[in-house]
Amino acid sequence: MSTSSNGNNDHNPELIGVYNQLCESYRAIDDFRAKLLGFLPLASAGGAFLLLTDVFVNTEKSQFAKPFLEPLGLFGFVITLGLYFYEIYGIRKCHALIKAGQQLEILMGIPAGQFTKRPRNVLYLINEPFATGVIYPAVLAGWIFLTLIFPQSNQPPAIETAFTAAIWVFVVGFLITLIYNLVLPCHESISRFLFRKKVDKPDQCE
Repeated sequence: MSTSSNGNNDHNPELIGVYNQLCESYRAIDDFRAKLLGFLPLASAGGAFLLLTDVFVNTEKSQFAKPFLEPLGLFGFVITLGLYFYEIYGIRKCHALIKAGQQLEILMGIPAGQFTKRPRNVLYLINEPFATGVIYPAVLAGWIFLTLIFPQSNQPPAIETAFTAAIWVFVVGFLITLIYNLVLPCHESISRFLFRKKVDKPDQCE
């Protein structure tokens, strides 16, 4: 985002450059996260649908496909979990960029900048981390369901067990993300409180 020229900005060309670079970094991260949030559930749902179609519809491929559901489900779960961790870090990084952008806008005398006037959430809760807390746990729950649906290839599907495990995965993932979303504005204060260095009396050598 390029800033408009005014008296304050004309005297701070380096500050303007830093601000523009920060805006580009924020847009790049935000754009990548948005694309990943849209692509991940579509790709996961498509893959799971094709696998389950072979199992439940195509009887010829059923016995061949069943043994592969568990390892493929675990693989999808681990990959999605890694992307979820990366998303959590991306949320933290975007939050830091927003705070830095707000400080730069104050220094540059921009009263209505994109960071200063950025809405925190809708209805005190709905924002990007909230969407993360819905999409990623849902995809993780889907992979767990796929993993547990056939504990043994020669047994009927354990739909109730797999569904219960999927519900728990979704609820736990959603709550973790929701709590992280709520404490994110106070992240620095909490970190200083939890990890502050205690100054102990130095030990004296005898």
